[in-house]
Amino acid sequence: SASTGATGPTGPTGPTGPTGGSDAASELLSAFSTPPQAGTSGNPLIFDRNAVSNTSNITHTANTADFVISTPGYYYISFHGTISPAANAKFPLTASLFLRQQGNAVSGASAQHTFQGSTDSASISFTQIIQVSSVPTTLTVFLQGGTILYGEISMDIHKIANINAQN
Repeated sequence: SASTGATGPTGPTGPTGPTGGSDAASELLSAFSTPPQAGTSGNPLIFDRNAVSNTSNITHTANTADFVISTPGYYYISFHGTISPAANAKFPLTASLFLRQQGNAVSGASAQHTFQGSTDSASISFTQIIQVSSVPTTLTVFLQGGTILYGEISMDIHKIANINAQN
């Protein structure tokens, strides 16, 4: 068998690859509320606690409804909770929860349930990706319909991408 020959000269260095983006996936905030609270139509839900935050670009003050995003980008929003009709509700009662961005409903970020009786409860959730172009941008989860009790709610916001300059 033939022996291996001498190693040849090293070829030229290839072109440098593109610069990596910031670690946007690490920017996140999670807030929740566990004690049942009364929610009234035309008002946002209150989140009484913050769970995890790994950014100063997404903020929420405990016991408030507003989530504020201060950096443009694409964000993944996830909401879930349990709702039930308040005492003295008239049935059927339809309650809708939806995400508002700067006061406007976000398409595709809503859920609703129609209650038939006072012992009904429902697990309700939505997820959506939003684009934030102008900052600061305020997000809220808004209630429309009747008076409900809500509890075990949580909201997670993750920055998933920067906005590309060439778009």
